[in-house]
Amino acid sequence: MKKHNNFLKFFLLCAVIILSASCLFGCGSGGNKNSADDMAQNKNALEDMALTDIIDKIYEVTPVELSIHSDSMDVDDPDAMVYNAGLTNLDNVKEAAISEPMMSSQAYSLVLVRATDENAVADIANEMKTGIDTAKWICVAADDLQVVSYRDVILLFMVSSELSDAITSQKIVDAFQQVCGGAELVSY
Repeated sequence: MKKHNNFLKFFLLCAVIILSASCLFGCGSGGNKNSADDMAQNKNALEDMALTDIIDKIYEVTPVELSIHSDSMDVDDPDAMVYNAGLTNLDNVKEAAISEPMMSSQAYSLVLVRATDENAVADIANEMKTGIDTAKWICVAADDLQVVSYRDVILLFMVSSELSDAITSQKIVDAFQQVCGGAELVSY
């Protein structure tokens, strides 16, 4: 009987220690959770996404009622990069993607460029804004243009105001911002 009582006391003591420890560690982990949440907010929302996937996400947020085709661009093709992105200096361009209507008579172009280094983003974005030909289509031109960036990804969007019932540059920029987790964008 004495062995049984000693065992019971030992068992109860262990149970109290385990419960106390779990309460202490349970309360303490809340601080770690916040730290993990803080780190997640600092993580690049687009880091693990292909540019064409980012375009798809933009269209999920803001559907466009045009027949659109999206594809990656060959960053080693200087003619295509000048025509589609307005870029002649490709030194810091890691990848690029484009989304345009299948009919070339609609002035609409969404271009994403990923920089090799966040320090090069402003130079790339400014060159895109000044270098893009807003009248690259047959008989139409874009007059609504915005260039913005989030971390290492730059968005250039241009469209004719004649399509404002279907889409505007601000709607695309707002959708991009939402895809970026609501983060503040840099405008150029």
